[in-house]
Amino acid sequence: MFSVHIESIKTIQEWLDDISYSTLNGRLMQILGQTGELYPDFNKFMGSIDRINPLYAFIFSVFRLGQATERTYLETFIPTKVINALITTGILVDKGKYFLMPDMGILPLKGMYFVTPLPETYPTVSRNSQFEQINHSVHLIMDEIISQPVGSDFLELNADFGLLANMAAVKGFKNIQIQPKHVDYIPFIRLNLVLNRYEGEIITQPVTKEYDLIAGINLSVKEKIKNRYLEISEEKDVTQLLAVFNRIKETGKAILLLESLGTIGEITVNELLKTMNEFSIQPIVLDKIQHPSFLILHQVRSSWEKQFELTPPEYVDYVQKVIEVSDGKAFVFTQLLKISKRQEDEPFVLFPFYNPKYSDPVYNYASLTV
Repeated sequence: MFSVHIESIKTIQEWLDDISYSTLNGRLMQILGQTGELYPDFNKFMGSIDRINPLYAFIFSVFRLGQATERTYLETFIPTKVINALITTGILVDKGKYFLMPDMGILPLKGMYFVTPLPETYPTVSRNSQFEQINHSVHLIMDEIISQPVGSDFLELNADFGLLANMAAVKGFKNIQIQPKHVDYIPFIRLNLVLNRYEGEIITQPVTKEYDLIAGINLSVKEKIKNRYLEISEEKDVTQLLAVFNRIKETGKAILLLESLGTIGEITVNELLKTMNEFSIQPIVLDKIQHPSFLILHQVRSSWEKQFELTPPEYVDYVQKVIEVSDGKAFVFTQLLKISKRQEDEPFVLFPFYNPKYSDPVYNYASLTV
C-alpha cells in the first residue's frame, strides 16, 4: 500500500511545512465555520472554493477532499521533486490519465500530519473502501496524553493510524509501542510515524512489559453494529484489555475511549474494573458531551441533533430520563475514562448507558454511579 521511503517522506514533510499546510488548514476551517472538525464538509468546501487562493484550493481539494487531478495541474502547483516523492510513497497514485490519493487524505492535527481514510460520505471515496476514518473523539485522548506527566514507556492499544503514539512522542515518551487493531493498519502506522519523524515499535504479540501510560480506543460504534449478533473476535474484544491494564506501572495510567452498545465483553470489563481494588476510574468527558450521541434502532444509525451542555448531575438526570422514556431504542454515549492504579476515591460513571427495553436479558444492563 505505502512505501516507507525515508527520503521521499522527508521531502513531503518539508514541503507541507514550507506551505504552512497545518496553519492554512486551520484558517480554512474557520472560513468554512468548521473549527475543531477533523474533516471539512465536502459541499461546503466546494461551495467556498472561490474564496481560497488557487494554490491552496488545489492542494486542499487533492489532499483533504481526495479529488483527482491531471499531471499538468500537479506540475503547476507542486514541485516535481515533491510529486515524485508522493508517487514513490504511494500517497499519490498514478491512474494514467489522472492522479489521486486512493480514498485517503493528509490530515493536519496537533501540528502533525497523518495519512488517514476520508469519510465514506465523500463522493471521492469508493463504496468498497476497507478502512474507516479515524474516531471523531481521538483529539480528546491526544489532549489527555499531553496533560499527563511524561514517562518512559507508552503503549497505544487497538491502533489504526498511530495518532496516539505520535502524540506520546510529542509529549516526550521514549519507548513507544503500538499494538494495531489489525495487520492491515500497520502500513498507516509506519508511514505516519516517519512522516512526523518519530519512532515506535509495532507489536502483534501479547503485551509483556509494563508501561507508564496506555491509551486506546475500543471497537467503533459502526463495527459493533455490524457485529451486533456475531461473536466479537478475540483480537477486538475489549475483555482482552484487562490483561493489558495489569501491565501499568504502579505510578502509571491508562486512557480508554469506550464507544459501546453494551456487549457482553464490555459489561464484564466494567464490572471487573469496578471491583478490582488496584484501579480507580475517573471520567474525563462528563461535564460536556463533545459530540452528538448515536441513536440505534433496528441497526440503523442516525445522529442525535443536539449538542449537550450539561453539568454532571444534569447529565445523570438526562440519561436516566432517556432510559425511562425510550421505547425500543438504545442510546449510545461516548465516554472517555482514565484508569489509574492509585487507590483514590474518584467519582465515575459506569459505562454504557443503556435502555433495558431494547434487547434480550444478557444486555439488560444500566449501571450509573457518581
